[in-house]
Amino acid sequence: MSETDNMTNIITNPNAETEQGVGKKMSDYTGQKDRGITYYGDALNDANINDIVDDTIPHVVTLIGFPEYGKSTFVSSLYHAVMTAGVIGKYKFIDSDTLLGFERRAHIRREEVKVDKRMDRTEMYADYFLSLLFENTQSGQKVKIILSDRSGEDYKQYGKVEAQINADQSLRHAGHLLFFLDASAVAGGDFLEMQSNLNLLLPRMKKYGAFTEQKRVDIVFNKKDLVSQEMAADYADNKATIERMIRNVSQVNEVKELESLHIPTNEVCNQFFEYLLDCCEAPATLKDEVKEKIDWAGKKTKMI
Repeated sequence: MSETDNMTNIITNPNAETEQGVGKKMSDYTGQKDRGITYYGDALNDANINDIVDDTIPHVVTLIGFPEYGKSTFVSSLYHAVMTAGVIGKYKFIDSDTLLGFERRAHIRREEVKVDKRMDRTEMYADYFLSLLFENTQSGQKVKIILSDRSGEDYKQYGKVEAQINADQSLRHAGHLLFFLDASAVAGGDFLEMQSNLNLLLPRMKKYGAFTEQKRVDIVFNKKDLVSQEMAADYADNKATIERMIRNVSQVNEVKELESLHIPTNEVCNQFFEYLLDCCEAPATLKDEVKEKIDWAGKKTKMI
């Protein structure tokens, strides 16, 4: 059994024994955190994200999208690329504090592919911050990226309940917002529902202070390969409408189109992963007073 298979076995069967020793259970890998017991290496939350902040100031990327738009598949694909090759372009993978959190998402994605059915991911994990540490092989600079991967159901609620969006600190303070949109939904019958959800969410985000001049905002139209030739005209028109809606509340840095993210040889996806890491590049030294300015509730994150 491989190390990855062994980790998956632990996830799906918390009482499973491992090859490393008889009697080892998931409880052997737990540690005491701010909110009771959490699994070592699992995804993090607002209460414990600061535990992984060190001299390498993280760049927080918040993934925004509604259910089944591809956020978690994106995370799983990035994890797969890192674990397979050990590099993303010029960036060499060094470490992660949340490998178990990545593996949970990868396991769910593999099961979805097997049964050709979406699984309810929300109940399987509640925490949302995932970290990766890389080194730029050209400059030697270390870069740490933190992905905020909340459920699509959360973002639907944010448009309806102001108290819920107000509780999401990373949405306001992250240096990078990434809108994930399902291209097949843009082109098809689900477009009106997407437009309605965005009409609720975007004004709430603006009122909340999620959009600032310093913040990078990108739009990703995912699953572009599912848009047929017959749907191309509707896709182009509706895509332009969505872009205008987002540009009405914020500047937009990049607009990307990606094909199905679970394709291992998708070079366009790998280039996009490298682009995100390029956005992490920061000055080699940051003075303490600068660190204080980018701290939210004791959580130091990069704001540029």
